Parts: sequence; C-alpha cells; structure tokens
Amino acid sequence: MTRMENGVPQYLTRYYKEGENPFLSLNDLPLAEANRVKRRHCEADGIGGFYAADDYLLNRLEIEAWIHGQLIAKGGRPTCTVPVYMTLGDSPAGQFDIRADLQKNAAELRIPVAALDMAAVTFTFPDSMYQIVLDEEGKLIAGGRTNRPTVYLYDDMETVLQKYDAYLHEHYIEAQVWNRDMLKNFMDKK
Repeated sequence: MTRMENGVPQYLTRYYKEGENPFLSLNDLPLAEANRVKRRHCEADGIGGFYAADDYLLNRLEIEAWIHGQLIAKGGRPTCTVPVYMTLGDSPAGQFDIRADLQKNAAELRIPVAALDMAAVTFTFPDSMYQIVLDEEGKLIAGGRTNRPTVYLYDDMETVLQKYDAYLHEHYIEAQVWNRDMLKNFMDKK
C-alpha cells in the first residue's frame, strides 16, 4: 500500500474486468442473474471458496445492509443501498492480493479522495466479510468470516493504519462507495 504524508493513501482503486462497467456491482442485478454472472466468473477464473458458494450474494446483501446502517449511524450520507467496492490505495501483493484471486487480470481505476464526498464512503479492514482480531498488544489472536464488520470512516484511517500496520503488507483496506453519482465523472477516464 502506497502511503502519503499522513500515512493515509489519497486515492481509492477500483479493480474490474476490462470491458465491463467498473461501477456495476453484482447486487445491482436481480439475485438469480447475479448468481449466474458470479458462477461464470468463478468458472472462467478458477475461483472457489466462499466467493463461489451459493449463499455468497445473500451474505453480501446482509453485510451491505449492516455497513449502510453503520454509515447512517455515524452521520454519513449514502445515496444508494448497494456500494461500489474499492480499496484504499492499492491492493498489496501477497496471499490476499485481490488481483490474484477475485480480480485476476483486472483493469484498475484510481480515484482521488479529494474528488469524493467522504460522507458517502465507508471502510473495513481487511475485507467486509473477514475480520482480524488483535490482543491489547497488537498481536493477532483470531481471524475469520464475519457478517458484522467494524465500519470506519476516512477520518479513522490514520488510526486504523497504525493499529494494523503489521498486517497491511498482505491485506487491503476495503472501501465501500455509497454514491454512484460522484463516480460518473470517472467513467470516461478509464
């Protein structure tokens, strides 16, 4: 992850399949169609695990509702109920590189934080479907799937980066953008 002066990257990165709408989410589609698209994606790229599971999109919907509610509770201003997923900065190389698994051979689009209304953006670390639990000394004591991730705002990122510094070389910080209108200006720049 490339860090800036205060330690926090100043851009979000969207990884997507070349030729596809970079801001379309599977959960924008009806569930049956979304599952067909996901299955084709898994077969074409050899993706297995929880992403390939039949209940993945249902779990994703539950998590999205949770994060959306947390954003509103924190004073945020979402304009949609299905986010566009990005990473804060780049996805780090290594075991959990999003480009090595879910986004193989992905195109990427960088969007400056300054161009976004951060009241419509949330963050989770590492991924919204996974959690890392640290003890009081910052050592890893647990990790695994979750449907109730800790939700952060951009102003929290410097603290999050400090807390999880030892794990940032292999995990990305996921960003969820809850306002599609502010992304439209970047469609022509891809």
